[in-house]
Amino acid sequence: MNYVLAKVKVKNEEGFRKLYTGEAIFEDLNGLSGANEYIPSTILEEDEWFKLSAFSTKEYCLDFLCTKFNSTEYQEIDKTHTDIIEYICSYQSGKYYFQRILKHSIFKQKRITLGDNVCLDKGEKSIVINDCPDAMYDKNHDTLYFRKLQTVAPIFKGIDILYKEATKEETESFLQNDFIETIDGYGVDRIKTMNRKRIAMAMETLKNFNKKQRKDVLDYTHEYYPHLQYKDSTFSVGTEDDMKFLLWGIEQRYYTTPVTKEQRVANSVIPLTI
Repeated sequence: MNYVLAKVKVKNEEGFRKLYTGEAIFEDLNGLSGANEYIPSTILEEDEWFKLSAFSTKEYCLDFLCTKFNSTEYQEIDKTHTDIIEYICSYQSGKYYFQRILKHSIFKQKRITLGDNVCLDKGEKSIVINDCPDAMYDKNHDTLYFRKLQTVAPIFKGIDILYKEATKEETESFLQNDFIETIDGYGVDRIKTMNRKRIAMAMETLKNFNKKQRKDVLDYTHEYYPHLQYKDSTFSVGTEDDMKFLLWGIEQRYYTTPVTKEQRVANSVIPLTI
């Protein structure tokens, strides 16, 4: 049997209600065998998925995913709760399919149904089920699959730490590095979201570098992007583009094709396991 739970906004309660019992509302997902372990620097193709292995050990895993599913633990949903559904979870043969419920996901509208018996549907309130869920948790393999971190973040609270934005204090600390000199009034207040996210990744990268590796990555950045002023082992950064090109260098995004010797920058990175 398949069950659909609705997460509703209820104070001082876990907030799950039984919404539907019957046939499966989502089909099995394709492309999971080639899913990529999540890293922020990877951009997926249209039919690809991210995955998080050992998901039950993560602090942002939902409590009910760590126990055996028991439908009797959940009350039937009350009509007064249908306007405060945050997301639904469909339990299907040991797999949990998640879909966020946004304002446009619930509608009530008159329509003529075109079936064996054409009739007027006066518009019972309905939830639109997407062709593809926002996330799926496979309990047998303890793995969460998803495509967009920002989409599942409201479901799995705290998961966005995987692609965090550097705080103002962290950004200020990064700018204090001896290889950066800000010019033309550029500073913390001018650094926008995308570069703050890149800074957060760069800080983690630099933590793992020794002194020689740190120097090598700066020389490498200058070699590939000489337009960025570099003198006495210090880059002069005066614009958002300057900062972006520097951060790309720290993440070693620049490369040369082996045959045509064309210099490029990698928009997405997937570590290879050989």
